Amino acid sequence: MAEETGRLLVIAVDRDDDLGQKTGLKGPVFGREACLEAAVKLALADPEDPDANAIFYAVKTYDELKKREENLEVGVVILTGSPKEGLEADIRVFNQLREVLEKFPAQRCVFVSDGETDAIVAPIISSQLGIVSVQRVAVRQSQTVEQSWLILGKYLRLGLTDPRYAKFILGIPGGFIALSAVLSTFGLAQPTILLLFLGLLLFFWGFRVDIHLSRFFTGFYRISQMPAMGQIRAFAYLSAAASLLVALYLGVTASYNAYTSLNLTPDELQDLGVVLSAALKLGGAFISSSIDLIAVSALVIVLSNMIYYYIIRYYGFWRTIHAGVLSIWLWALIKRAGTLLQQPQSISVADTSTFLFILTAVLGVVTLGITFAMTRILRSVYGKQFKKGIGKRT
Repeated sequence: MAEETGRLLVIAVDRDDDLGQKTGLKGPVFGREACLEAAVKLALADPEDPDANAIFYAVKTYDELKKREENLEVGVVILTGSPKEGLEADIRVFNQLREVLEKFPAQRCVFVSDGETDAIVAPIISSQLGIVSVQRVAVRQSQTVEQSWLILGKYLRLGLTDPRYAKFILGIPGGFIALSAVLSTFGLAQPTILLLFLGLLLFFWGFRVDIHLSRFFTGFYRISQMPAMGQIRAFAYLSAAASLLVALYLGVTASYNAYTSLNLTPDELQDLGVVLSAALKLGGAFISSSIDLIAVSALVIVLSNMIYYYIIRYYGFWRTIHAGVLSIWLWALIKRAGTLLQQPQSISVADTSTFLFILTAVLGVVTLGITFAMTRILRSVYGKQFKKGIGKRT
């Protein structure tokens, strides 16, 4: 086989930084003697830590490559991450690798892994240099019953002492036991209640409700840090949303009451004409009860935008005038339509309700036309004071 030339780096990665936590050494640790000393310190601090075996294996791989490939310049390094793992650990591994490559610009590497970090760390390493081999280190264990109990005890001790796992093994069950004791004190420790709390706990944890609540309250905090006009708009939207929810509730309640007052029999529900007539009455009840607050929601949003655009001199101010007039007209028109739909008799053009509905529609179109014409005139006079791009918010 032809001899390899160039530079080759043997890399061992301690992603959760056990080396730093247990020995005080900081990565990157470069060179055979430094890596061997780090492995010995880690093995003495925690003989059961698999990272120590990976470091010893990396030094062994380094020695084998030095003997076999005389023309190949070989280096060995330990890269460390963070106890928090995740993004912080990956960034540290990446930065340390870049630091080592500045001193030892290798083109290829041998990645020594304990098998748990392959999928996470390998892409980070391969983004900087080619990986020619991945050496996985597996610690051989006896399959006797005694050894199995020792391994079980090891991981149980890890779960009880490591904060990352203790909160699941001890924290959640402990909280559930404490809750059971409190409920028992008040005589509420019924199986159904306990199951309800356990189900809610699993539901909140599964759908990460705590994260969504944190984001929700963070949003409120951000509102408090906004400029004055930004806060006004934010609270206007929240008020509009609250009004809309109340409007929907009132509309649904009115529709339900109207349905119960009809006292429809099963035979009548089979008649398409009766069903359509009842649906129109229910729609009218919903509209009449909810349209006022729906219009309030729309007007609150329009007015907040109108004030905001006027202060920052944004060109959209003129459109908010159109939107305000349109909202008032639609409110009057739809309210008339709701009253019309609730009439017990058939609708006729000669009825007062029908006449008022038509009159509202015609007057609304005329009002909109006048509004468009007036804003066009005002825009031609004062339009230069407004800009088409939104400027700095105040």
